[in-house]
Amino acid sequence: MLIDCHVHLNNYYTEEGAPTRPTEANVERLFAEMDTQGIDHAVVLTSYKVDVDRPSVEHVLEILAEDPRTTVVEGLCWRGDHRTDLFNMETRIRDGLVKGIKLYPGYDQYAINDPSLEAVFRIAAKHDVPVVIHTGDTYAKGAKVRMAHPLLVDDIAVDYPDVRFVMCHLGNPWFQDTAEVLYKNDNVFADFSGLVLGDFTYEFERYLMKRVEDMIAYMGDPGSQLMYGTDWPLVEMGPYVAFMEKLGFEGETKEQVAWKTAASLFKIDVSKLGR
Repeated sequence: MLIDCHVHLNNYYTEEGAPTRPTEANVERLFAEMDTQGIDHAVVLTSYKVDVDRPSVEHVLEILAEDPRTTVVEGLCWRGDHRTDLFNMETRIRDGLVKGIKLYPGYDQYAINDPSLEAVFRIAAKHDVPVVIHTGDTYAKGAKVRMAHPLLVDDIAVDYPDVRFVMCHLGNPWFQDTAEVLYKNDNVFADFSGLVLGDFTYEFERYLMKRVEDMIAYMGDPGSQLMYGTDWPLVEMGPYVAFMEKLGFEGETKEQVAWKTAASLFKIDVSKLGR
């Protein structure tokens, strides 16, 4: 079984003037890619923005309609004039429509350990849902990378021990810092999504493989904290399946990385999955 714990339904453009696809079309593309790569379930992360290329969480929930192949995690907007209504977000979490909260530090001009996020973390603790956090390098040039440094996750992991946190992208390029945060905090997890845009080059894949292998050696028990994820459609799913295979996980550790840890974190009913 394989669960992709990190996908989006946004439009991303590799060339200027590319046509905007409706969200329904992106859902069809997602399911087609899942079928091709043998992905049983996908965790869909909504954006901190809502515009023509980034659907609202309400729209995503309406389209997916609790499809057993997907789980929805709600993106948080914490700055500007269109901040997330925490009352409505908590209602969606309480009703089981949303299974986690996604933070976009750096992009949304706040740091991971911003004290104002206390209310968000208390909602996560109250309803036992994970907080998924962008860490490391950013897709947008206007984002502030220092605000998304993985070491800042240690602050909130210590202050909110009843909350489970997920560091996206392994904090790339700060893999060793990510390893320390994972080793130190049992309530912190990580996915290896979005390590490169598009496909891996041979040289960069070798570089990443060495960094991740060193990280795994340091943290000691990768199966309990690492998860397979891609960041589709910014990347293709196939190369990340291959990347996971090359890391050489075996037995129960491989099962945990591939699906068990994600299923536990996001409360995914695996009995409803196809395979």
